[in-house]
Amino acid sequence: MFSSFYTAASGMDAQLKKVEILSQNLANANTITYKQQRINFQELMYQKLGDIQEGTGVKLGQTERVFKTGAMQRTDNPLDVAIQGNGFFKVETPEGKILYTRDGRLAVENGELVVKDLGKLNIKVPSDVSNVTVEEDGTVIAYKGKDKVELGKIKLYDFINPNGLKIAGKNAFEATSEAGKPFEIEPKKDGNAIILAGFIEKSNVNIINQMMEIVASQRNYELVSKSVESADQIARMASQMKKQ
Repeated sequence: MFSSFYTAASGMDAQLKKVEILSQNLANANTITYKQQRINFQELMYQKLGDIQEGTGVKLGQTERVFKTGAMQRTDNPLDVAIQGNGFFKVETPEGKILYTRDGRLAVENGELVVKDLGKLNIKVPSDVSNVTVEEDGTVIAYKGKDKVELGKIKLYDFINPNGLKIAGKNAFEATSEAGKPFEIEPKKDGNAIILAGFIEKSNVNIINQMMEIVASQRNYELVSKSVESADQIARMASQMKKQ
């Protein structure tokens, strides 16, 4: 009898955690480059009751990020760049830590090309140039008077298992052994991702889909909670019959 309570309780807990993840996705629907999370459930082991196999509930499995490219939003700011395809920018923070991000809101600070509020891309920008922009293959160009000059090239990096990356805050991730070693991608070559200047990448959260999943999870929670009530009633009836 008590197994039914444990089975139902595991289901209720799983649905609550799912709603928590879905709510987090909705809260970040307008966050630049945010990648929605999805949760997987795993069935717990079965137990045999005579000729019947009875499940013992579910547990929270792996929480994954969906690294699908978000929609491109035009800003017409030449220092706003977006990655169309797979990959990350590699940045070095002021503390010397290496992070990876898809946030391409760039700026020129202290003679360096940087991702705002995050770190530098290790591309020098001389004080005597202007109109800095980035081409689709990552080449950073500027103008010295009327002359076009090349300042360097932004490269992209990817991982065998991006879901293994550690969240570092500010739209950035930290490499881990679980993610694998970062490997370099040359933008626009052999069908690789391209870098679009004048755009930012929006989150890939589908608001309608997430809201529908929340409603479904809430209904599942209600159904499971009713099964707990039913099990409780049956337990009381059995107890009363036993006393008689």
